[in-house]
Amino acid sequence: MNWKHTKTLFIFVFILVNISFIIIYIDKVNKSHINDSADENAVNFKQEKIEIPENLTSIKNIEMQLLTARSNDFSSYAKARSSITSEEDGQKIKGEINDPIDVGNDQYTDLKSYVKDKIFKGQNYEMSKIDDKNVTFEQTYNDFPIMNNSKAQLKFNINDDGKASSYRQTAMKSIEPSEGANNDKKQVNTAKSAIEALYYNRYLKRNDEVTNVRLGYYTVVKEPNVQVLEANWEIKVKHKDESKTYYVEAISDSPKIVEE
Repeated sequence: MNWKHTKTLFIFVFILVNISFIIIYIDKVNKSHINDSADENAVNFKQEKIEIPENLTSIKNIEMQLLTARSNDFSSYAKARSSITSEEDGQKIKGEINDPIDVGNDQYTDLKSYVKDKIFKGQNYEMSKIDDKNVTFEQTYNDFPIMNNSKAQLKFNINDDGKASSYRQTAMKSIEPSEGANNDKKQVNTAKSAIEALYYNRYLKRNDEVTNVRLGYYTVVKEPNVQVLEANWEIKVKHKDESKTYYVEAISDSPKIVEE
């Protein structure tokens, strides 16, 4: 055996092993720094005495992008139906319910069935708000609500006897990705990061309570017939003396916040 060659081979293998250990060590250090950075940026809501929901919406594999939509013209639809009249140049309809629907005692099954079976594209609406006088549904796109938008709503009037006897409806059509560069689908930021954005921008303070969080589309450009919809987190916050609703961009690294 050539000892000189064996020695050289041993040294070479030793160097490779050490390089491998160094690479592994550097990778662990880098991951540690990333985790440390994330921990440093995280808000300890419990310590700040801020209540947030325990089970926030999962955003695994959810990607969204800017959308463009147009107001639906109901004129022809209304003319063909005696119980429906059009308003606002055809952009809204009013419908009369021949057999009023009982919504007392929180029984909304019949109303939901009516929406699905009798309302124009009713399967694209979901219930969003209930009070003594109205039950409001919002239009959806890919199962996400178009939030707080008077151009994409279905609102039932509730009588004193607890029955719905009429409704007004608006809708958007031709909903599609906005044209232009840089509008590829992007991964949605977590609900917690949106709540943290409120905290860092001083919309959320000590002793506040986050009462509801949901993901959907919020209108960022409003024209008479065309609107641009952007992925947003809708966050409802109960402050000491009042409750407010905030919209936080859901696919931006520096999210813009709108207070309603």
